[in-house]
Amino acid sequence: MNLDDLQNRFIAATHDATLADDLFGQYARGATAYANNTLFNRADALAEAYPVVLQLVGDEFFGGMARAYARLTPSLSGDMNVYGNSFPAFIASFEPAQDLPYLADAARLDWYCHLAYYAADCEMLRFDALAAVLGEQQAHLNFVLAPAVSLLRSPWPVASLWRAHQPLEQDAANAFPSPDQGGELVLVWRNARNRVQVRRLLPAEFAFLNACQQALPLPEALERALDEDMEFDFGLSLQRWVTDQVIVDFQLDSKS
Repeated sequence: MNLDDLQNRFIAATHDATLADDLFGQYARGATAYANNTLFNRADALAEAYPVVLQLVGDEFFGGMARAYARLTPSLSGDMNVYGNSFPAFIASFEPAQDLPYLADAARLDWYCHLAYYAADCEMLRFDALAAVLGEQQAHLNFVLAPAVSLLRSPWPVASLWRAHQPLEQDAANAFPSPDQGGELVLVWRNARNRVQVRRLLPAEFAFLNACQQALPLPEALERALDEDMEFDFGLSLQRWVTDQVIVDFQLDSKS
């Protein structure tokens, strides 16, 4: 066995108890304990990051799924808060989860909420600075979304599923939805009170914010929103998104 092979087997053995037994021989007990601890630490990190998925499938199913993912996916950082970004894609291909076709998108929403919680803080957009932008410059203006913002388009009612699993949201208006009731457009962000928020969007709202996310200029963002709904109220929406710290800045390109 050459050095490269030995190093690769050593790395693999740190998260696979069977490989640890094979590689470390008489010292396997300690190595196996380390590998098992590593595996379960990753599974615990997934449980923290994906609480709604955990509630949807239960402890036993989630544990098996999380450990299967952890065996295939070593951590690349000492910060376990960043572990698990590819878990939704894994769920989509995980054979025992195929009877729950909405589960992968529920996981994507969980992950976006996780990212929102740990995203960088930012200042609120000042309306007076925005008002100072001259009329001819507005064609070159694009709005900047907060680092905590994510958008999700799903064929499943994932925002309704999420709300139905929040302790403070469990009321008649947030009853458990039927998975086949239709898709939802979803906004995730963290508000000024440091609470992660999930909101269903109308198509025009989603189109506008998606255009902002792509750094498109204001006229094009408005065009996309109005293509969805000619009655889209830009002024009212902008005021709400700035107050909620969804939109936190703007830029003017070099043509302005």
